Amino acid sequence: MKHLLLIPLLALGLTTVRAQDAMLPTPDAKVLGMGGVAMTSVSGSHAIYNNPAMASFSVHPWQVSSSYCGAGRADYYAVTGYWRFDYLNDLQIGWRQFLREKGNNDMAVDLGYSRRITDRWAVGGVTHYRRLKRPEGSSDALSVDLSLAWSKPLNGLGDLSLLRVGAKAGNLGGFVKNRGGSLPMTLSAGVALDTYATDAHEITVGADFGYCFSPSAGRGCSVAVGAEYNLMQLVQFRAGYHYGERSGYYPSFGSVGAGFRFLLLRLDFAYLFAPKSSWLRNTYSISFGFDF
Repeated sequence: MKHLLLIPLLALGLTTVRAQDAMLPTPDAKVLGMGGVAMTSVSGSHAIYNNPAMASFSVHPWQVSSSYCGAGRADYYAVTGYWRFDYLNDLQIGWRQFLREKGNNDMAVDLGYSRRITDRWAVGGVTHYRRLKRPEGSSDALSVDLSLAWSKPLNGLGDLSLLRVGAKAGNLGGFVKNRGGSLPMTLSAGVALDTYATDAHEITVGADFGYCFSPSAGRGCSVAVGAEYNLMQLVQFRAGYHYGERSGYYPSFGSVGAGFRFLLLRLDFAYLFAPKSSWLRNTYSISFGFDF
């Protein structure tokens, strides 16, 4: 499970490149259920790990979320929250822990901020501190993500249709202790459309494109497409597909998911379908939280 950019679920590999050690793909079950469409996610569980700027467009001023992800012998936990302290500004915080076999543990603390600069535009930034523990020793890393979000109602395309666009530069930084090399730096962008067939039936379709440009061993692109059907804002069904050019860094997989909303409670589940040779085979994610 881990941090992303169009959801390169890399950190789960047991035979990985050193740069991958610091990649913790998003744990958000809603995003995973849609194939990793993260740049335009507004109502997911972990804005700080998707596109933090999109949190500025959420109708909820408070959110607290937790997720668990299981893949083989690896366990991934995440807890996050955000607080909109006025109409324009959001503070975000997160904690993640990735437990691998043989005593390999990754931990991260994340602090974010987003600001609504106009009715349609928002910007965001996140600082990540990571500590990677291995049998041979520990390493520390610092990095930042910079994100952008845009949202616009489309009056000519059905009732209450909404177009969203998002982008992020991720993992800009490096190791600061006991490890050479660089973090897997990424660029990603996405677009999504929400539209209502009727008052009770909402459909969302979206796509993301990501490119890892450093280190050279992991250089390549990834693409995600996904869709969600929302019944009366209570029950959601999702499906998606993620293509990764380099399987060690961002493998290919299909996904399905479901969600449930009731009053303040939010619950989501995702399951990934990957080839037998992939470390993502039989991976699942559960997210829950409260929107205030």
